[in-house]
Amino acid sequence: MIQINRSLLSSGVVLLCVGFFLWWIGAALSATALGQAAMKWIDQLEESPSEIARRRAQQFREAVSAGSKAWQEKSHR
Repeated sequence: MIQINRSLLSSGVVLLCVGFFLWWIGAALSATALGQAAMKWIDQLEESPSEIARRRAQQFREAVSAGSKAWQEKSHR
């Protein structure tokens, strides 16, 4: 029969709970700090992220179109 030291087990469980609680608080504080830093960085951009994405998508469409056109012209020769 296994004998477990109940006071040691209880202490371990309490420390695990305290550690998890502290980890959770630390994760929340870190996420808040990162979120605030990201918002400040976005505010400093000359263009909003959605405008940058829209411009990049347009550049991508133009590049695909030009590549397709060049490929078609080359294959017709």
